[in-house]
This record gives sequence, structure tokens and C-alpha cells, in this order.
Amino acid sequence: MSNNELALSHSISGLGIAKELSRLGFTHVITVPDTLQRTLINELASFNTPLLITAATEDEAMAINAGLYITGLKPMLLIQNTGFFASMNTLRAIALDAQIPTVIFVGEFGKDVTKPSSENQVARVRLLEPTLTTWGVPYYRLDSPGDLKLIESALIQSYEESGPVVVIVGAPTS
Repeated sequence: MSNNELALSHSISGLGIAKELSRLGFTHVITVPDTLQRTLINELASFNTPLLITAATEDEAMAINAGLYITGLKPMLLIQNTGFFASMNTLRAIALDAQIPTVIFVGEFGKDVTKPSSENQVARVRLLEPTLTTWGVPYYRLDSPGDLKLIESALIQSYEESGPVVVIVGAPTS
């Protein structure tokens, strides 16, 4: 059996995700470049809408997201699990306390795709879902092309609840 047959998380087309983000009306994608989502970032760079904005840190990205939302636009974030952990205080202040809708794609950098996240050796992978649960942040998983429809669910929930919703990207985009 090949690793692809054993994989629990499968690569999803960066172009397919970019088209879905555009269809859902996202106006901006703020990113701190993530190697796991590199093909998605490359695809978004060629789109007029959503417009790709590169930030220096995840804290800065969340602040830009809030500013764009306040002006009536529909932004989202695209970051990596390591940066997500680094930005927890900003997530608390902006997305949770200030109740800013914040859709965040979080790439599971370092994940062994043949194992559930909870069984991965890498702490930043293994602890992501329990951390989200502890903080009361809803999340969805993009583990196969069939999961693209969950992006719309995340968007709706984030706006209905006026807070953060994470979309975990379980494998490198293709």
C-alpha cells in the first residue's frame, strides 16, 4: 500500500480552493506565507478578488483582518499552525473579545498525513484541535477535495457568531 492510500489527509487543489474563496465573496486573504499552502498562495496571487495581502506576523494579519472587516469588506486569514499558536493573545483580543468575524485557514505544518492529528508526534499538530476546543473556537477540517463545501459553513458560522472559526488544512495544497 502506498502512502497516498494510507493518507487520512489528502492534497486539495490550490486553484480549487482559490475559486471557492472567490465564489464565497471573500475580498481579501491576509497571509503570513505558509509552505503547506504555497500553491494556494500562488494561485491567489493571480486573482483580482480576493486580493492577497502578505503580513509580517500573524498578529499583524489579524489586525489587518479586523480593519478590513470594520470597513465593510470580507477578509480571511491564511497562516500556519506555528504562527497560530504565536498569535493566541491577539486572537483572544480581536476575534473573541471584540467579536470580529475571523475565518482562519491554518496549515498543519509537520503533520504525518497517515495519522490522525491526535496521534502525530509533532506537538504543533497534536495540540491544535485541543487548543481550539479549550478556547471555544469552532473548526472544520479540509482533508480531501470533498471538504471544500465546509469553507462556506465556516464563513457562515464566523459571521453568525461574530468570532473566529478555523479551517484546518491537513495536507499540502497541490
